[in-house]
Amino acid sequence: MEKSRRTEMKKILWTGMVGWLLLFLVSGCGSNNSNLKVGEDAVYDDNDYKKITEANNALGFDLLQEIALEEDGNIFISPTSLLMAMGMLYNSAEGETKKEIASVLHLNNMEAEEINQANASLMVKLHEHMEKDEIQLNIANSLWLNDKFQFQDDFKKQNETYYNAETKNIDTEDPKAADKINKWASNATNEKITQIVETPLNPQLVAILINAIYFQGNWTLPFDKEKTTDDTFYLADGTEKTVPMMQLDEEISYMENKLFQAVKLPYGEKENMYMHIYLPKEGVETTEWDEKWIMKKWKQWQEDFDIQQGTLKLPRFQVEYEVKLNEVLKRLGLVSAFTGEANLSKMIKDNHSLMIDWVKQKTYLDVDEKGTEAAAVTSIGIVETSIKTDKPFVMEVNRPFYLIIMDEKLDVQLFLGKINDPLG
Repeated sequence: MEKSRRTEMKKILWTGMVGWLLLFLVSGCGSNNSNLKVGEDAVYDDNDYKKITEANNALGFDLLQEIALEEDGNIFISPTSLLMAMGMLYNSAEGETKKEIASVLHLNNMEAEEINQANASLMVKLHEHMEKDEIQLNIANSLWLNDKFQFQDDFKKQNETYYNAETKNIDTEDPKAADKINKWASNATNEKITQIVETPLNPQLVAILINAIYFQGNWTLPFDKEKTTDDTFYLADGTEKTVPMMQLDEEISYMENKLFQAVKLPYGEKENMYMHIYLPKEGVETTEWDEKWIMKKWKQWQEDFDIQQGTLKLPRFQVEYEVKLNEVLKRLGLVSAFTGEANLSKMIKDNHSLMIDWVKQKTYLDVDEKGTEAAAVTSIGIVETSIKTDKPFVMEVNRPFYLIIMDEKLDVQLFLGKINDPLG
């Protein structure tokens, strides 16, 4: 690769999509699995998940583009985790705030009950695709309440029933309160994300809504460690780094066009869950790529994959990422919820005026020869308003690239991202 070409490449961001790792498991009309722990009143249809899968994927692409405006390093996010957390918040919203949340989530004209039912259906479907020995997918939700306040009965019931959310009271002035929240997040993510709030908590904090997702999957076709060698990775600014480069010589799903090369790597024996990797071609500007990274093109691209013999070289890498989403969500249209005009009137008893203080997401990703481990925690802080080719291909992932982890049978993107520097 010529240095001039490398220099022309704009910084590419890694928007970690492990796109939606889903919430809970529902025992209603959808499944009789004894591991599904939701309220007895949960009622949903087996195919309700179809109402939100496209919205989840669209949210992921929105976040990818918007965060890329602010960040110039690795980015890794979970649109699914955000959608779940915002889904719980939606049960409290009214008026303009409710409309804005629905619009940002691409769930216009859907009532809270319908969104709750769709989430329940999706959780069950994802659970059906898990494999005990090869794939783990754990999702947990919790509501943390300042003990000076009380949740409204319906808000609490809906989130406990459809999101399996634990409700925990905390003394916000207790120095150990933050430790309790962080321990919950650590347990929910197999100790991959150990801190999501800092000590001390804001004494004016009213509530925190949290979604946590943990994913671990073994490759269907693992990389041979004997083939892993040190090789060069070319950063977008023209500099070079030496990275451990894995190699796979197999028949796998592959596609190529003027913009990029791409492969799909399956997990487990059922091959429902995949990681997608998109490698922009040399000389393709980031702006050109991002303009093409839209839902219509995404759907079209999926039809262009074909099984081909080839060689894939992929860096072994690990990413830890944290982002505050306040400004991103405002640009996407969620404005009133962060101001004194917020209408979250269905959350707390006694007519307290509330607003969002923060929306944060923290993520973790580890990709090696055996498989992938990923985790995401989304927290929402609430305060009172007073505050193609026939020949074998060669795809060498030696420059910034995109990736997606998804359940293809359900068309749900769990994680989405772009890697600029495998070594961080």
